[in-house]
Amino acid sequence: MKTWKIGGVVILVAACFFGGLYGGPLARGAYARLFPEPQFTTGDFSQIHAEAGSPVVLFSTSTCPYCKQTREMFAKAGVPYVDYVIDTSDLAKQKFQQLSGVGVPLIYIGDRRIRGFREPAIKDALANLGAPRKTPSS
Repeated sequence: MKTWKIGGVVILVAACFFGGLYGGPLARGAYARLFPEPQFTTGDFSQIHAEAGSPVVLFSTSTCPYCKQTREMFAKAGVPYVDYVIDTSDLAKQKFQQLSGVGVPLIYIGDRRIRGFREPAIKDALANLGAPRKTPSS
């Protein structure tokens, strides 16, 4: 009888361990599918643009492949931008940290902040850069 109790406890502990080990990532993936992160957020980023002297600002690293894709996209479209490379400049890293930057590329285009390389969101933001914002009454 005592052997059955010990065996049951061992099986229960193992089940909890493996359930947590594999269940956590599965739950996180399910949550991400049910509640996807928005393509961009809007806000008043005029201070960032004023400091950079450009309506398009990129925070990147020199080794990030997505940052490279963003730079190539801007170059192909002929978009002038300011690139703060946070792994080669202490000033850029400080600015990035002040913005609570987590992950690169972090892109500011007009009133939009885009986290990560999201090509449709970037193209849309660039297309709307010079367009006047519509208000609910117009």
